[in-house]
Amino acid sequence: MATLTRVPLVFSSNRVAPAPAASLNHKCNCVASSSPLTRKLPHCSTPSSLSFNPFSSSFPSFSTRQNKGFRRTSVVVASMADLSTVLVTGAAGRTGQIVYKKLKERSDQFVVRGFVRTPESKETIGGADDVFVGDIRDTTSLVPAMQGIDALIILTSAVPRMKPGFDPTKGGRPEFYFEDGAYPEQVDWIGQKNQIDVAEEAGVKQIVLVGSMGGTNPNHPLNSLGNGNILVWKRKAEQYLADSGVPYTIIS
Repeated sequence: MATLTRVPLVFSSNRVAPAPAASLNHKCNCVASSSPLTRKLPHCSTPSSLSFNPFSSSFPSFSTRQNKGFRRTSVVVASMADLSTVLVTGAAGRTGQIVYKKLKERSDQFVVRGFVRTPESKETIGGADDVFVGDIRDTTSLVPAMQGIDALIILTSAVPRMKPGFDPTKGGRPEFYFEDGAYPEQVDWIGQKNQIDVAEEAGVKQIVLVGSMGGTNPNHPLNSLGNGNILVWKRKAEQYLADSGVPYTIIS
């Protein structure tokens, strides 16, 4: 069973972030991780600010040569085969789009795939061939996207909708509902469980789950939205991941 470690979400050039999402200007309270978040570079004369792949257990290769009084250091650049393949599910969501874009900008470190629910969502993030369309409630639609990946970032979530007719000028509170087939139990529990199971079968090396605070409080106000108990189901998925044995990071 994986060991749970909580660490503050603080990074520097000498520290490896637990997940690409942590590189964003996005405030999170804490990170729960089953693997160390800090790795030391090999002892050499290269600057400590040299970036390397946080999803890889290997480091860049270095060689140092002494020649007529000066030292020359060469860095062996990683080939495409050395890059980590990362799948971002919920890639067309508000946070998912940011994570997908940021990882795409690091093409020297990652091969990025996206997973969305509809063709329209695929077009929202550019419509590239590396974006898969499917249903997280159906494991068979997840399999093609997860073949050969090294890491999975789960950013899927049920989204409550406001019932029409609410007038803020009349006081009271708006009412919310979830669309058919998109209740928290179906998306935040069954859908996330499916992702974890398929990723484990595919041999994934790391799963990053972006959850939510308040999952241990069944009386949290968010649970009353649309009678969905959204935090209850999110918490259940977090616990399932923690018990899976797969190296993981939970951001809440």
